[in-house]
Amino acid sequence: MKTQTAVDYFLNSCQGRNLSPTTVDWYRAILRSFVKACPQLPRKPQQIEAFFASLTCSPETRHAYFRVLRVFFKFISERWKPRNPMAKVAAPRCPKKVMATLEPDELMRLLSSASTLRDRGVLTLLIDTGMRSGELVGLRQQDIKTDTVIVRGKSGEREVPISEETRRLLLGSIASDGKDEYVFHGHKGPLKYDGIYRIVRTHMRKSGIAGPKLGGHRIRHGFGKNYLVNGGDLRSLQELMGHASITTTEKYAALTLNDTIAKHHRFTPLRSAHAAAQGSFLDRIEAVKEAEKILKEAHHGS
Repeated sequence: MKTQTAVDYFLNSCQGRNLSPTTVDWYRAILRSFVKACPQLPRKPQQIEAFFASLTCSPETRHAYFRVLRVFFKFISERWKPRNPMAKVAAPRCPKKVMATLEPDELMRLLSSASTLRDRGVLTLLIDTGMRSGELVGLRQQDIKTDTVIVRGKSGEREVPISEETRRLLLGSIASDGKDEYVFHGHKGPLKYDGIYRIVRTHMRKSGIAGPKLGGHRIRHGFGKNYLVNGGDLRSLQELMGHASITTTEKYAALTLNDTIAKHHRFTPLRSAHAAAQGSFLDRIEAVKEAEKILKEAHHGS
């Protein structure tokens, strides 16, 4: 079977199962490269491994190829019962990286950098809701409610709360450029995913935000972290961000460790109860002084 034929069957099935357009487009983009490299559908794992070896992308992108091909070949093997060659292909190693987020002062600078109603609306909505860029581009006028917006994402449709200032900006965008049912527009119609990326990247650079991750997903990560830092809980964050599993949401809890440490230093009962007495007591104990000396030397040694 030609690989392109199998890909067409697969993508049609994805659309028939109501997968989000963003997911289908992502599958299509990944599989396009695979079709060029392997015009005939591979039957042996060695052919797929050779494809991975030819990739010159980052480890993260290589792992994304692996995940898509695993889903694709699972579909093929279930539909036509051939042996699944991906079953014997090992997943590429992908080193863990610290999730890039945004601090409150960076979010403030980012908002301040936007001078047009559309860009301000895009950034405000992303910061206020943590929604995915792919969800934002699908936002329609009828999706805007009094206190919420209707979002269609990977895990289906959900209702996400918005602030009053966000709602006013959305309505303002519609009033100034209400060409059709969509809320945000570019020069050639409704904004697409790459248009959102360019808007966010431009204003991040303009506001002095550095790093390799300069897209909407960094704002999403910043929303998740700051929501928890400000007192939000994991369960409601899961619902807001549209995570199918709480395990995904729990990754944001690890980002708040420094804030937790700072709050502990500030609010521990020991600090307010017996700080002075405890300090003078410890100062008199030679063993404590010796331990502090050892820790200090070990710290400098590392």
